[in-house]
Amino acid sequence: MVEQIGAQARHSNLRRVDELDQLLDGVGTEGLSDEQRRGAADLAHELVGSAGTFGYGRVSQWARELEQLLLEHDLPRGSAALAATRVLDAIRADLLSEPDYDAD
Repeated sequence: MVEQIGAQARHSNLRRVDELDQLLDGVGTEGLSDEQRRGAADLAHELVGSAGTFGYGRVSQWARELEQLLLEHDLPRGSAALAATRVLDAIRADLLSEPDYDAD
């Protein structure tokens, strides 16, 4: 039962990553709208809690960094958007691996 709940959480977290990726793909030179930024930050925040609970501590840390990046920057195409995309790539790769319940 616990394994099934963990698998469902991983699926939900991967869906969140896909949603964030789609938002970032749509970033133009003007950046995200306030509504898009808040929605993206909320998705990242959901990842923070869920990932940590189900053995993905690094994902939780990266998602926290992503949340802060989203809250502090408009993310126009450029370095901040590229940094966010790289964090998402790392999060996705980690979520596709097995959880580490013993990690910090």
